[in-house]
This record gives sequence, structure tokens and C-alpha cells, in this order.
Amino acid sequence: MALGVLNNISAIYAQNNLANTQASLSKTLQQLSSGSRINSGADDAAGLSLANGLQASSTALTQSAANASEGVDFLQVADGALSQVTSLLNRAVTLATEASNGTLNSSQVGAANSEYQKILTEVDTINNNTEYNGINTFAKNAALSVGSATDTVDITDATSGAGKGSATVTYNNLSLTIDGSGVGATDNPVAATGAPAIYQIQGTDTITNVANAINEAFGTNVAAVQGNQLVLSGGASMSTAAGSTFAETFNPAETAATSLTVGNASDVLTLAAALTVTTAGGKADALAAPWDGSGTGGVAGNLSSLAAAINTAANADGVTATVSGNSLYLSGGTIDLSPGVSETETANAKTNSTVDIFTSDGTISQSYNNNASDIIAASAGSLSLAGTTLTNTTSAQSALALINSAITTVAGDRGTVGANINTLTAVENVMTTQSTNTLAAENDVTATDYGQATSDMSKYQILSQTGIAALSQANQSQQLITKLLQ
Repeated sequence: MALGVLNNISAIYAQNNLANTQASLSKTLQQLSSGSRINSGADDAAGLSLANGLQASSTALTQSAANASEGVDFLQVADGALSQVTSLLNRAVTLATEASNGTLNSSQVGAANSEYQKILTEVDTINNNTEYNGINTFAKNAALSVGSATDTVDITDATSGAGKGSATVTYNNLSLTIDGSGVGATDNPVAATGAPAIYQIQGTDTITNVANAINEAFGTNVAAVQGNQLVLSGGASMSTAAGSTFAETFNPAETAATSLTVGNASDVLTLAAALTVTTAGGKADALAAPWDGSGTGGVAGNLSSLAAAINTAANADGVTATVSGNSLYLSGGTIDLSPGVSETETANAKTNSTVDIFTSDGTISQSYNNNASDIIAASAGSLSLAGTTLTNTTSAQSALALINSAITTVAGDRGTVGANINTLTAVENVMTTQSTNTLAAENDVTATDYGQATSDMSKYQILSQTGIAALSQANQSQQLITKLLQ
């Protein structure tokens, strides 16, 4: 090999090797300090892609476990509320059994019935007001509430009159116009045709007919009748036009009614003619104005003012009217509804959404319907107790049978809720286990092997020292050439 000074090849080799050693040592120190084998895409491109995917899955699984846990909490609130309903119904059994005995006098029967009506009111309160994080656990927002699902409904306009109002139902950017019976519109029941969908109420329509028209218009079941309520789901909503209200007409065949249930106790009642109360002895007592039909437009008042008018007219004859919840009850007499009694109802524009519990591993997703109102029903109406009384032994015995049936229903409902709790608990456990195993897999891909890394560090430290020494020797070897010039 020729001697020269233009290039020190040995020094270049030593320098390159030293640079590589320093780079490897720096990488090893980074792995040791970070705890991760992969600190950039250059370290392991395929491994980084795999690790990021596993990390995303682990994060999704961890949140899915939390979602399932929150679903369990939601249903546990429902189960706790149902346990209180059961306690109330057990007390109702005691009262109904007591009132079924013929040894009670009228005041004792009245006291038992009063407590029983308060129990039914409390059952409805639990159904309507039980919430989790501001979400109704049982009750849904009713688009329209009536006294009875068999009563006829229409839409009235404040200016044009009875049957001249309208309402609009919207769903998924589609709309259905519901016109009163006197509008004279032409039906076009299917909203999907692109033309404005219109349904005209017929004189004998109930909320069931309205629900069927809504479902036909949108081609899917977004409307349902639950007890005495029209309930919309899936984000559908109903609103009335300015000046329009729904009008419910109570069954005129009730010529000797002992109770009257309305959609809302504060709603206004209107009359077509005077109302009359008949005592147990057959005496007819006419009610004073405005319950004689003399009010403007037949407007008389609400349920409480009707009870007051009945007590004023017939209390001396042994008739007593009481209001519990949305119902009026008469003892010692009956009321004739054949003159025509209507209730002004306001549509509720609030929407209902299903409470779905969402789980995912980042790739595959699944939803669980967790809405207690889609699983069970806990109101007095849904338990077939609305309108029941303990005013006499016959009604008390009938109520007792219904109360026992309601207790069985609630027990079954709690079993349904419990099964859903167990399902979501299992889902939570699966998600937690999957998250743990996925995290372990990510750790296998990315975690620094400290045994290997410390061994590499020692190797590179020694190579660095020998590299520096070799570079020094290579630089010194070039100086030997000067000996030839002496």
C-alpha cells in the first residue's frame, strides 16, 4: 500500500465506525430513558403502526368499559325506584284489603281511599321524575296527554273555531301536517312522496288514529300510545300552529260517571251544556256558573274548580268530590257527562331519544338499548291502576286484584332490569379484560428490554472508547511520513 498524505483512509474508517457507534449508543440511551423501544418511525415503522393501533383499541375498550358501567348505574337508579314502587303497592294492598271489609264506616273508607289515591299519585311521581344525569329513567316526554286513550280528539283554532286548527309533526327532515276535522284538507298520508304530507282528523279519531297516521306518513314506527299518552321517539316532535290547541272530548255515554280523568289537572275544560250531579238518592243538583255552560265559548275551569262546584252544589246531599293527580272522584253520587265535556290539550314539542350504551374496540362497535322506558312501564296507568278507588267494598276488591297484578308486573320489571344490569356488567368485564390484554400486547411491541438495552449500552460505550483510540492512532500514523523527509 502506497504512502500518502492526501487522504487518511484509516482515520476515515475509524471516524465512520465511531459515528455509527455514537448513533447506536444515543438510540440505546433514548430507549433506556424513555422506556420505549420505538421512539420514532425510523426505529420500527411496522412496529409503530401496530403499537398505535393497539393503543387506540385499548383506549376505546377502556372507555367502553366506563360506558357500560354508567349504563349499570342508570339501571340501578331504575331498580331502586321500582323497589319504592313495590313498597307503595304493598301498602296499597293493606288499604284495599282493609276497605274490602264491610265493618268500616264511610269516613274510614274515605280516609283509606284518600291515602290510596296519594299512593297512586306518588307512583306516577316516581315514574315521571326519576332521573339519571338529567335523563328521565322511566317516563318519556309525551307529545300529547289525554284523560283516556278512547276519548276523541280534534284541533281547535282560537280564531276560526272547533276543528279548524292544525299541528305539525317532524321527523328526519320530513313533516306531516295534521289538520282539524273542519279544515277540509285533502289527505296525502305519505311524507316520503316529496309532496307535503297531510292528515285530516276524523270526528271519531282517538290518539291511536293519530299515531297510526304519523307512522304511515314516515314509514316507520315513531309514534306509540302508552296508556293515555301519545309518545314520539327517534327525535320526532309535534308542535301546534299559532292559536291552535288539541281538544279532547270525554265519553258522552258516561251519564253516571263516578270519576273523570283528564290529561292534565290544570288544563281548561269546556262545556256544550250544563252539568248535573245526581245523588245516591236520585236527586239532581245542577252546577252553578260557569259549569252551567254559560262561560264564553263554553270555558268553565279546570278539574279543581269542577270539584269545588260539585261540592258547593251537592255536598249537603252527601256528594263529595276530590281530586287526586289528574283524576276527579265522586262519592255519594254521579255526574252526567253527556252534555259534552272537552279538555284543551297543548302539544309537547320535546323530543325523546333512546339511551343507547355504546361499546367499541376501535373497529367493531355495538349498542345496547338501556332506556328503562323502552323496557318497562312504571306509571299507575301502565300498571292498570289509574282510576281505581276504594270507595266501597266492590271497588276495593276489584282494586285489590289489580294491585296484586301490579306487584307481579313490577317484580317482573325488576327482573328485566336486573338481567340488563347483569348483561352490562358482563360487557364491562369483557371490555376491561380486552383492554388489559391489548395493553399487554402493545407493551410487548414497544417496551424497552432493559436487559438487552443495558448490554448494548456497555458494548457501545466500549466501542466508543476503542473507536476514539483507533482514530487517534490513525491520525498519528500519517505523521510517520515526515520521517522520510528528514
